[in-house]
Amino acid sequence: MGVIPRARIAVLGLITIAVYGSWFYSFGVLLDPIIADTGWSEPAVAAVFSTSSVIAGLGALAGGLFLDWWGSRLVFLTASVIGGGALVVASRATDATTFAISGAIGGGVLASLAFYHVTQTAAVRISPNGEDRAIAVLTIWGAFASAIYIPLSAWLVSQLDWRPTLRILAISTMATLLLGAVVIDTRRDRSARRPRTFADIAGSLRSGRARRFLVSQALAGIGVGTILVYQVPAMTSAGLALGAASFWAGFRGFAQLGGRLPLMPLVRRLGVPNTLRLAYLAIAGGSIALAFAGNQVLAATYALVAGFGIGAVSPLVGMHSRSVFGSESLGTAMGLVGLVFLLANAVGPVSAAWVADATGSRAIPVAISAMIVGSAAAVVRSSD
Repeated sequence: MGVIPRARIAVLGLITIAVYGSWFYSFGVLLDPIIADTGWSEPAVAAVFSTSSVIAGLGALAGGLFLDWWGSRLVFLTASVIGGGALVVASRATDATTFAISGAIGGGVLASLAFYHVTQTAAVRISPNGEDRAIAVLTIWGAFASAIYIPLSAWLVSQLDWRPTLRILAISTMATLLLGAVVIDTRRDRSARRPRTFADIAGSLRSGRARRFLVSQALAGIGVGTILVYQVPAMTSAGLALGAASFWAGFRGFAQLGGRLPLMPLVRRLGVPNTLRLAYLAIAGGSIALAFAGNQVLAATYALVAGFGIGAVSPLVGMHSRSVFGSESLGTAMGLVGLVFLLANAVGPVSAAWVADATGSRAIPVAISAMIVGSAAAVVRSSD
């Protein structure tokens, strides 16, 4: 069993929790208070989050590249100053334009420079004798992001309103990133060869295995994006009460631990590609349950099965990326994987909305997304 530096992995875990939680998960809590306080339209405020997601997808490749070239210290410092600082500016914005620009930049930069494509790569670099175990442990930490930040943000908003809440979230994330910059340094020895990054990645992409992996991530991104946006609307449309639908949607996030705690025994038994296929199929199966989740049994089935799949996919993507692309330019490779996933993630909800509007049913686009994710399992290969 590989050895990992637990204290530094814990710091990476705190960074992951803070960066995902402070914007990606907390924005939904802040949406209505922002609208009520400012009078800005819901589409305009929601578009800020969508724009930050596009920036995150486009910037993921740059974040991985910077990590490969300059190491984690500069990456985390930049994320803290620019990403966290922009969110502080957003919290003080009195006009919609300033809020839109600063919020989109803040959320996008934090995601580009400190989402899993960066933190998993950093975990691999500081754990040369236990790479896969380091990824698994890190993502167990990350599973607590929504469980911590959604209720924390709701409590802060109830006590302080959205502006001080967003400032607290931003400043705490800045502090966590600064801690990471101090205690973690993945810079290479000056005598070592600087990775050829794009040349290395281009060489890997000549492999059918690598191309199929990216296709599988695009398919998974479409499905997961649809699930995250439509999980509550699909359940309420099927007849479940809003409170129950919200509970099971939140429990789905916590259930991701079910895909991470037993992951290493599964990987040892099945191998990474087969376990990744299993995770894709679990997301697909959970999505089928979601499409018809008008009762507690189907809603619980969705939460547990899809939670297992989504929870397992995050670490498995890091493990499979290391196998497919190698470790030398892993940051850039995972940035590319993140770019594909996040852009596809944005396509899913838009397409689902069009299908729902055309058919008058939310079950149909959710069921279609289940088939799309399921097809990803057929694409993954262990070799050419």
